[in-house]
Amino acid sequence: MDRNRNLEPKPYVLVDIPQQSPRRAGIVTHDRFDSQRLTGQMELSFIVVSRYLFVGSGDYEIDLNIPLDRPVDRPDVWHTFYRRNGQICVPGSTIKGAIRAILEAISNSCVSQYERNRGIKSKEHQPCQFKDKESSLCPACRLFGTTGYRGRIHFSDFLPQGGLKVEIVKIGILWEPRRPDSGKRRFYEGKTFQPAKDSRPERGYQFLEAVKENTVFSGTLSFENVSKGELGLIFYAMGWKTNAEKVEIAFAPKIGGAKPRCFGSVRFDYPSTRLRLWGGDMNSLLVPMQIANGKMLSFLQSCLKECQKSNLLDLKSWEVLMKGLQVKDKPCPKGVY
Repeated sequence: MDRNRNLEPKPYVLVDIPQQSPRRAGIVTHDRFDSQRLTGQMELSFIVVSRYLFVGSGDYEIDLNIPLDRPVDRPDVWHTFYRRNGQICVPGSTIKGAIRAILEAISNSCVSQYERNRGIKSKEHQPCQFKDKESSLCPACRLFGTTGYRGRIHFSDFLPQGGLKVEIVKIGILWEPRRPDSGKRRFYEGKTFQPAKDSRPERGYQFLEAVKENTVFSGTLSFENVSKGELGLIFYAMGWKTNAEKVEIAFAPKIGGAKPRCFGSVRFDYPSTRLRLWGGDMNSLLVPMQIANGKMLSFLQSCLKECQKSNLLDLKSWEVLMKGLQVKDKPCPKGVY
């Protein structure tokens, strides 16, 4: 008898690690603004498109009004959402980590995060090692940094805009996959969360303080001495693409926790973005160039196209990830898998 016959489909997106070696190259230093490169800051916003978003604080809350002498039908203890100065927010480090993971996959970069006891199948994709200014790094490490080398891409904390709706959500306890393939990178599909039948505390379940669908967060992306192609690679990792002289939304990146329960899909919106660019001379440092509205979309498109011309984008990996991270009206597993 096949034990797996009645199991719900697992929401994995598995991206093959290419056989080709990562395109490692020399680093860009931070000692000055390079007039041939781009340094600036872009205003960004994203909207939660999955049913919930959860970014854990590492802490929890307890309902002190819960009676101890009888069963209850409401949450008793729950993991809390991250806060800064008492306000819910998504830390820049969370966004940076999520975008880096995608960028590593679509640019054939090294595998920077892996389980030490299982290793990496490809010897060529071992984490980059920075020793000095003559070191060569993969595209992701050149942009986001590695031990000893500060990155050139930085996300601020993202704060909620407008009304904020929070809910205590019951989900099945999460376990790590049993047999990860060391030759693949693993992501999670944008499927639809299936709620539990009630809010009663029970074994095998936990509660999370989550932000609800359609909540908008805003913040900034700062970049230093990047090429147009490198900036385009960041845009691809944020879920944008160019098509027929237009910029389009290709997929919804996933950030935060409970991704195996199909939390965390967000859409970065580009029409509202504004960009300030600094050059290598004193005048541009004092009065940065402003790009917005129609010019902003033209700039985004030129960066995306330059990324393709520069061969920074691994199209095969990009297409697999794009299909997997698109939001789907298909149920996410409720049970243990």
